[in-house]
Amino acid sequence: MLRTKKENVFSLVIIFIFLSCSGIEKQKDKPLKKVSINMVTHGQATDPFWSVVSNGAKDAAKELGIDFYYQSPQNFDMITMSQIIDAVVSTNPDGIIVSVPDVAALKKSILAASKKNIPIIVINAGSEIMEEVDILTYVGQSEYEAGMKAAKELIKYNITTALCVNHEIGNISLDKREQGFRKVLKENNIDVKTIPIDASDPSVARETIRAYLSINNTIDGILTLGPLGAIPIMSLLKTVDKEKKIKLATFDFTPEIIDGIMNDQIVFALDQQQYLQGYLPVILMNLYITNKNTPAFEKLETGPSIINIKNAQDVLALSKKGKR
Repeated sequence: MLRTKKENVFSLVIIFIFLSCSGIEKQKDKPLKKVSINMVTHGQATDPFWSVVSNGAKDAAKELGIDFYYQSPQNFDMITMSQIIDAVVSTNPDGIIVSVPDVAALKKSILAASKKNIPIIVINAGSEIMEEVDILTYVGQSEYEAGMKAAKELIKYNITTALCVNHEIGNISLDKREQGFRKVLKENNIDVKTIPIDASDPSVARETIRAYLSINNTIDGILTLGPLGAIPIMSLLKTVDKEKKIKLATFDFTPEIIDGIMNDQIVFALDQQQYLQGYLPVILMNLYITNKNTPAFEKLETGPSIINIKNAQDVLALSKKGKR
């Protein structure tokens, strides 16, 4: 039977991990310079999604016995993020792992790393930068297709008017999710509106949605582009939608989101397996640095899959441990 592309990708990843882990003891016997890898992401300090990415990366670094450093701006701030990348590049690390939510804003800083022959892996956002900068691979999901999948899933709940909530305006990954979502709904003659919220303040976000729903009472489906939008809306709907006419779905998840699914407050979450987005690039980067292994594919997709009432219990305990 022919194997699918994803099966081939993950088979190669398993082989890479085996080779990397089996070489740990050998590395300990050699008087080599300790490998140093830096990860810089756009994740806001308040976003639990990125703590799981960080956990995955730190677990991989601990298993490999290498130095690992994780940094991100306090808020979604491309100027600060570019400054962090510049500072990291100036230290000449063995490798850099970076998310690229705004290619135009970050390209100069990432090009500086490339010009110094520092290997680069991109995660979560910004796979397009490979057209302009040499990178080893991209680890994440195809956001446009994920948005389409979200729409197809939400349509199953017979929605007629949808609201899309964006918690990071300017993040190209979220823009693509919204575009894919909108495309499928338009093809099915379902109206959709998109509004931004202030993710740094849940109470402000909640009141923004409250005001919008009060004058747009035909909304019966809401998709948030991340948990920072879903959590305050989930709280709001307890008071303004007691009959549960509005179907709430979200990208990504936290223990609170899983609880919401199990309590029938959220119909589903799209899972891009962010732990893998931290763990796998550290493994792959270490293999390149120490053994010149290169991934065979330009993109290593980690999602999306659907978490709903049927499988939420299975991931709840792992989510609470920061592993999912």
